[in-house]
Amino acid sequence: MLTRAVFVWGGNGMSTYEESGVSIARGDAASADAFQQLVRTFNENTDLINGLVALKADFSHLREPRLVLTSDGVGTKLKYAFASGKHNTVGIDLVAMCVNDLARNNVVPLGFAMYRAAGEIEPEVMHDVVEGVVGGCLQAGCVYVTGETAEMPGFYQEGEYDLAGFAVGVVDRGKVITGEAIQECDLVFGLGSSGLHSNGFSLVRKLFPPEEAVEDSRLLHQILQPTRIYVKPVMAVNRSFEIHGWAHITGGGIVGKLGNIIPDGLAARLDTTKWPVHYIFRRLREAGRISDKEMRRTFNLGLGMIGVASKDVAKQAVNFLAQQGEAAYLIGEIIRSSKEGKVEFY
Repeated sequence: MLTRAVFVWGGNGMSTYEESGVSIARGDAASADAFQQLVRTFNENTDLINGLVALKADFSHLREPRLVLTSDGVGTKLKYAFASGKHNTVGIDLVAMCVNDLARNNVVPLGFAMYRAAGEIEPEVMHDVVEGVVGGCLQAGCVYVTGETAEMPGFYQEGEYDLAGFAVGVVDRGKVITGEAIQECDLVFGLGSSGLHSNGFSLVRKLFPPEEAVEDSRLLHQILQPTRIYVKPVMAVNRSFEIHGWAHITGGGIVGKLGNIIPDGLAARLDTTKWPVHYIFRRLREAGRISDKEMRRTFNLGLGMIGVASKDVAKQAVNFLAQQGEAAYLIGEIIRSSKEGKVEFY
């Protein structure tokens, strides 16, 4: 069967990009607004060359400098931003998910880039998203280097967009923290989270649909709390103490992320009474009748970053963090174990 393509022509008989739903003017305006905001993140390592933002970091103090790149997104937490019209926190989540992964390996974040795409660019919305990204970069001490705004009519639902983030950092090869140094009798300590951060949201949405959550201000506030950025406290600890391992508690929860860095033959034994659990986690557990096992392998349960060090060092690190105003807790120890699971709770 033959089909015919039917074209709708402009008034002058010619098709235009604008008529297809893409506005170059809107895209240019969004990019210009983003640049006006990102200059706030410039530091001594920033070199502006004919509109190109370059990094001029000095690596001479590093024996074996290595650049490390990471990327991540916000995920379906964005649905709550769409439903509530609050868009200035998800940019922080985007930065956090990338730079925290660098910091856990002792990698210093240098620059960040964002890709944002929507069916139709809404300038006010994109301004708020960039505002969050800028805030996140300032917290992490890195430069918001560049971004891309794509307008793709018909690809996204009305009022929705997606974000992807990319970060680059530097580390001395010999000072990468991997977890290989973890040993029996080490202590485990945790840094408090702000709540859900940006993980487990497919389950969260099943229990608290975004359209319903906007009617509960306390619940919505808890859900949209941005991911904490741990770069500065973690790097400060690394400069002062010998840390054997860090775990950024994201997808896979405490069980997955902490378990990933523990060497074979060992396990982390955690005391669940040693840190506070946020209201949102209790409410999720009750609403979904979720087992403790499922909660522990899905959510951070109040700990966004977990460290492991020798007994004396771990205690000193927690005191050091407390002096910096950080919520930090001694939560367990490393034990000899032949079990398959590397994280145990009591």
